[in-house]
Amino acid sequence: MEPYERLLGDARRGDRTLFGREDAIEAAWRVVDPILGDATPVRAYEPGSWGPIEADNLTSGHGGWVATAADS
Repeated sequence: MEPYERLLGDARRGDRTLFGREDAIEAAWRVVDPILGDATPVRAYEPGSWGPIEADNLTSGHGGWVATAADS
């Protein structure tokens, strides 16, 4: 039996062993939910490049990007 089939079978039989308790799930969402609402927008960039131009702002105060041997 595949893992997902087992999980569905356990759910049908009422076996809660592999399921999280509601209070634990709610506590996890209290931590994660604020982070999900503060998502950084996705920026498009050319494949093989160093990333979007906005990435330069992340490192500008720290010396910028440094090319490695793998980048040559």
